[in-house]
Amino acid sequence: MVTANRFWSQIFGVAFSNKRWLHFFMLFVPVTGLWMSALGVVGLALNLRAYDFVSQEIRAAEDPEFETFYTKNILLNEGIRAWMAAQDQPHENLIFPEEVLPLLGFGGIYHALLGPETLEESFPFFGYVWKDRNKMTTILGSICILGGIWHILTKPFAWARRALVWSGEAYLSYSLAAISVFGFIACCFVWFNNTAYPSEFYGPTGPEASQAQAFTFLVRDQRLGANVGSAQGPTGLGKYLMRSPTGEVIFGGETMRFWDLRAPWLEPLRGPNGLDLSRLKKDIQPWQERRSAEYMTHAPLGSLNSVGGVATEINAVNYVSPRSWLATSHFVLGFFFFVGHLWHAGRARAAAAGFEKGIDRDFEPVLSMTPLN
Repeated sequence: MVTANRFWSQIFGVAFSNKRWLHFFMLFVPVTGLWMSALGVVGLALNLRAYDFVSQEIRAAEDPEFETFYTKNILLNEGIRAWMAAQDQPHENLIFPEEVLPLLGFGGIYHALLGPETLEESFPFFGYVWKDRNKMTTILGSICILGGIWHILTKPFAWARRALVWSGEAYLSYSLAAISVFGFIACCFVWFNNTAYPSEFYGPTGPEASQAQAFTFLVRDQRLGANVGSAQGPTGLGKYLMRSPTGEVIFGGETMRFWDLRAPWLEPLRGPNGLDLSRLKKDIQPWQERRSAEYMTHAPLGSLNSVGGVATEINAVNYVSPRSWLATSHFVLGFFFFVGHLWHAGRARAAAAGFEKGIDRDFEPVLSMTPLN
């Protein structure tokens, strides 16, 4: 508590007049934690309740009167999409959850009665096309120029002047921290993003390799006669197909954690509610089988233990994908830049506080040693 009071008084120029107010302020932390924990418990309950067998979708397709838990309760995102789509054209037979109405009612009424159909009708400035590279560079360049002028003409707030150290080495430490953050962010993008970093060039992502293996085994066992729509796995969930927390049909097994993967070789097999069972039975193309088999055996896993169910057998031994190299190098360099930030930040703060003396040369150990010659 004392440390917190000193921190706020030094950084923001304020101090709590008594311990009661300080305790009340610090109560914000555990209260926030309990609130987030409650949300997590509710989300977990919904997710566990949402998992179900794909056979329910088969029954729903055969029996129009059959409704699952998903269509009644947790397809909030489907309801939102339906509401937004209804602004353009009517949709029939859409089950719209009542919980959505209070959230979207006001906005829907406003845009239906008063708001423009497109934003640029009222504000022409927003009529640009994001794919227009020339327009985008103009917008970004204008923002950067205006930002530069702003920072030349203004000075930092008082709390920033008190909190930060203003020296060359301090600026170096800030720059190192920024580069470190960029490195960690780039690592995550390289590892998970197969749009900016196509799998054709960098190899599959970890989730993509996991989903590819599930797809490969589904194709194999389906040809051997397995009913992939209703087969039950050892945990009681669907062996090949199951439900996501929001009701989409996804691959079953350990790869369920990667159910939100999007990949060019898999998207043609999706329908409006996830993977389409009829397409999986009739429309799988040879190129999709080859691509998934290639990705399954060239996962960017290295020596990771949490492999999403990917078989770590002989086909993947001694293989390190370009995606692994790129992601790992960004992470390692980001970490080293972070260490450099800590080093130079400590030196800058010590110099600003006036207690950086450097090495005392009078007591240097080498001075008491015998000369080499």
